[in-house]
Amino acid sequence: MLKKTLLPGITIFCLATGIANASPYGLGLGYVVINKDPNHLHAYRASFLYEPSTWTWGHAHIFIDTSFGHWWVDNQSFYHALNIYSIAPVLRYFFKEYPLFTPFIDLSIGPSYLSRTHIADRNLGMHFAFQDQAGFGFAIGREKKLSISASILHYSNGSMSSMNAGISVPLMLNVSYRF
Repeated sequence: MLKKTLLPGITIFCLATGIANASPYGLGLGYVVINKDPNHLHAYRASFLYEPSTWTWGHAHIFIDTSFGHWWVDNQSFYHALNIYSIAPVLRYFFKEYPLFTPFIDLSIGPSYLSRTHIADRNLGMHFAFQDQAGFGFAIGREKKLSISASILHYSNGSMSSMNAGISVPLMLNVSYRF
């Protein structure tokens, strides 16, 4: 009986504090700081990250970012919100390591599903879109568990539809934690 109650708690504690081997999993949060298309756009984005150790080659790391984002516009009575589900590989390149932090750049493109084909006055054309993202940031600590980054983000169907207004975000702030 004691094993059944203590073992899950010990396991969770070890994963959360890094006592056990580094986990390939992580969580991320993003928030739109500066919007462009459409105007008055706001969003938050939650991500689940997967980075197995075999996808690391020196300074280059590849991980999968699966995310859910809720996007809305303040001043609209219709087409004011939509959700975006995406999955994308991310190439992260770490530069020189310092004792407390390591700077990096990120590049990513992957498919997305948009819950609506309109937001504000923008006709996005179809439910399918590509998510393009590029950013820079830094990982904190020797194990690089906590990361903070700034990125640009764009959703577009790549002219697969006659309508392709897209969504553009010139500045999104992101924080992620690898367990």
